Amino acid sequence: MAYSITLGAEEELQVVDQSTLELVPHDFERGKREFPDQNGSSSCELHKAVVELQTPICQTPDQIVDSVLCMREVIRQRADAQGQKVLSAGAHPFSDWKQQEINRDQSKHQHYIRLIDEYADIMRGMVSYGFHVHLGLPADVSRIAIFNRLRHSLAAVLAISLSSPFYEGRDTGVLSWRHSMLDRLPRMGTPDIWQSQADYENHIQLLRKMGTLEAQHGMWEDLRLHHVYGTLEVRICDATPSLSHIWLICALLQCEVHTLVDEYYNDCLPTPLSRACLEENKWRVRRRGLAASLVDWKSETQMPMRTYFQQWLERLMPAAKELGLAHALKSRVDELFSSGVSADVQRGIFSQTHNYHDLVQHLVDATGQTYIHPSRRM
Repeated sequence: MAYSITLGAEEELQVVDQSTLELVPHDFERGKREFPDQNGSSSCELHKAVVELQTPICQTPDQIVDSVLCMREVIRQRADAQGQKVLSAGAHPFSDWKQQEINRDQSKHQHYIRLIDEYADIMRGMVSYGFHVHLGLPADVSRIAIFNRLRHSLAAVLAISLSSPFYEGRDTGVLSWRHSMLDRLPRMGTPDIWQSQADYENHIQLLRKMGTLEAQHGMWEDLRLHHVYGTLEVRICDATPSLSHIWLICALLQCEVHTLVDEYYNDCLPTPLSRACLEENKWRVRRRGLAASLVDWKSETQMPMRTYFQQWLERLMPAAKELGLAHALKSRVDELFSSGVSADVQRGIFSQTHNYHDLVQHLVDATGQTYIHPSRRM
C-alpha cells in the first residue's frame, strides 16, 4: 500500500550578544521586517532571547534540513544586524534566567502573560530550547493507536539530541538539564496510554472547561496529538546544533511511524508500555546518554544503547528501504556513536578550556555549519 508519512519541524534558537555571548533580547518584529522568512516561517516566544523557526510540510528528512538550514541563516542575519549571534542547544551554559526579558505586550502576547500569571517563577525560569517533529499520518489510520506505540521511541530520539549538560555556569551532571526545567510544569513528560482519540480529545476539552488550558491550546507532553494540525508531535528533543542529528531524528521517526502504520494495517501493533516503564528509560538517557543501558521490558533485561539502535534499525529496514533512507540511516547511526552527541562534545570542550565563552562560541559555530546530504556523499 502506497502512503506518505509527512514531516514538519520546529526549532527554538538562542539569541546571544556578539561580545559577551550572554542571552539577550531580540527585536523579532524588526528582524522579520528586515530579513523576511525563506523556505519556512518564524515566530517569537515567551522569552525575548528565543526565536522559533518552523519548516513547511515536508516529505523527506532532506527537505527538513534544507528548511532548517535556510531559516537558521535568515535568523542569523537578523541577529547580526542587531549585534547578536544565534545558536542551537537545549539550554544556555551560563546565562542567568532571572535576567531574561519576557514578551509582555498586552495587545500581542496575552498567552504569555497568562502563562506567567499561572506558573510564576516556574515559567519565568523556563529558559529552555527544544526541537519538535510533526508526523502526518494517512487519514484512515487511528492516530491514537500509533501515538500509544510511538511513545516507545521517545527516549532514543532524545538521546540523539542531548545538548544541555551545563546551566548557569555549572555542569549539572545530566545531559539534558532542559527536562529538569520542563518537569516542574504540569502535563509534562511521557504521556499516558489512551484508549481512543475521543478520550484524548475529551480530556483536553475538560481541561479547557476547567480553565487549565486556554482555547486552541493543547498538552505539553513529550508527545502529543496536535490539537490543530492532527499530527503526532514529538516534543522530547533538545534543540541541537547538528543538522546531521536533526536529519537522523527525522529519518528514524518517519521510518518508525511508517513501520507502525504497516503494523496497524496488519493488526499486529505491539502492546503499549506503561508511562512508568518509559520514564525509567528516559531518565537513563538523560543521565548517561549514549552510554546508558535501556531496559527491555519484555525480556526484563538491560540493553546497551548501541545494541538498542542496532535492533531498532533491523526493525526499521523495510520502511527505510521503501523510503530510500536505508544506507544513509545506517551511516548516520554509525557516526552518532563514533562522534557522540552535542552534550558529549560540550563537555569535551569545557574539560580542555574551562571557559564557558569558548563553549558558547563552539555552539554558535556548530549551529552555523553547512551541511552535505547523505545521498550526495556517495
